[in-house]
Amino acid sequence: MDRPVRTGKESDEARARILGAAEERFRRVGHHRTSVADIAAELGMSPANIYRFFPSRNAINESICGRLMNQVAEIAFAIARTDAPAGEKLDQLLTVVHHHSKRCWPRQSPCTS
Repeated sequence: MDRPVRTGKESDEARARILGAAEERFRRVGHHRTSVADIAAELGMSPANIYRFFPSRNAINESICGRLMNQVAEIAFAIARTDAPAGEKLDQLLTVVHHHSKRCWPRQSPCTS
């Protein structure tokens, strides 16, 4: 079902708060055990209010995955810009991505389900 999604500065702030709460909840109890109602409860709002900013739970998942991928891309670009040999860069990248993933997603990630 397509719902209108709010935009603007205040909406961006609300979306960021929702994503932060969802991401924290995913880390704490896991992606599959988190509902929109759980995210809303963390923020003291109704699930209907969440849907004013995201058309679906899947849209929340996609936004979190996008943020994670952007973080990994920034790390990769920083490593690529170093003067280290290619093999060393690859080793650094794999190590950092592994540690980043474990820190961000101690439980199953919404990006892999």
